[in-house]
Amino acid sequence: MKTTTAAALLVAALLGGCASSTQTFTNTKASDAVKAKSFSAYKEVLFVPPKEDPRQVVPRVVKEIESLGLKVTTLDPSKPIEAPQGTAFVISPDGWMLTCAHVLKDQKEATITLNGQRLLADVVKSDTKVDLALLKLRDPLPKDTPVLAFRQARPAAMGEDVFTIGYPLSRLLGNNARMTKGLLSATSGLRDDVNELQVSAEIQPGNSGGPLLDQSGQILGIIRQTLNPGAVAQATGGALPQNVNFAIKDEPAIKFLREADADGAKALVFDRVTTLDTAAKAVAKVQAGIVDADGTRSDKVLVKLVYSSHWDIWWRFRVFIIAAYDYETLEPLFATGQGRDNMISNEEVVIHDTMENFRKSLRDKR
Repeated sequence: MKTTTAAALLVAALLGGCASSTQTFTNTKASDAVKAKSFSAYKEVLFVPPKEDPRQVVPRVVKEIESLGLKVTTLDPSKPIEAPQGTAFVISPDGWMLTCAHVLKDQKEATITLNGQRLLADVVKSDTKVDLALLKLRDPLPKDTPVLAFRQARPAAMGEDVFTIGYPLSRLLGNNARMTKGLLSATSGLRDDVNELQVSAEIQPGNSGGPLLDQSGQILGIIRQTLNPGAVAQATGGALPQNVNFAIKDEPAIKFLREADADGAKALVFDRVTTLDTAAKAVAKVQAGIVDADGTRSDKVLVKLVYSSHWDIWWRFRVFIIAAYDYETLEPLFATGQGRDNMISNEEVVIHDTMENFRKSLRDKR
């Protein structure tokens, strides 16, 4: 949850301090959509506890939140709030799909959303060196799902039109595939990597693992990465790269597939023309691990607890902050608690007052 506004709100809470035991900070710069939302719309709390809970505070906070009539789902603080997500595509009628290894990380299973249908897949092989992963659907490929073909009749040529289809920024843009068009800028990649292509077609987070297609809907490569603008700006003294993106060539991909399953690779398709609209139906959203079916985010609020405590005369908190975020937008709503060590406040007082502030913040918005 790396948003400037969220960080600013928490910093304000942490540094604000107060003579009384607790204080509440409300985000006055929330979007109109969030301002218009009543807290009565929230039905579930996604609770992010601290990585360590030496004072056993978490069970009490969860119980207090549940007393407000909200369902509480406790998340693992060591993992991302949502599973890593990218794009995969169908390469065999046997249910083979191809994506990038970095999308799945070390997961051995994946959740596929193909034409609106949720499917599960196993990772047959993953190779971080070539950054490719082969998936096999557990169930038969849905009827009428197209299979993408690799182009072998002629090599990729500088200047030809290329297209990407994928699921970029799906949290913001939604679960429909997006297409971008560009040129094949070079037949080698970063630092003249002969296993990559350079393309000008725009890509965003979530495009990784998607197909790079020619105008006949045939696979030229697999979208891998974009040049890091921050790193380039630092190296060049401020210059920013413009649409410098890279894809893994089809040759190393085909080699990877044949090494993964020589018999299965016999079902790969080559040099078959299809429309881009049809090709899009072979492209899927992929998430690492087994992920529950997508539900509405509008009725969920994300709540994060941060605290540290110490003992001198009694146990007391140096910091005790509960921050709430609208899960749909990840905009901060409010933060409440004690922002710095307060010698006159013990733990019991801080927890009690913080939860009262939490309740009041919710009630005032209902």
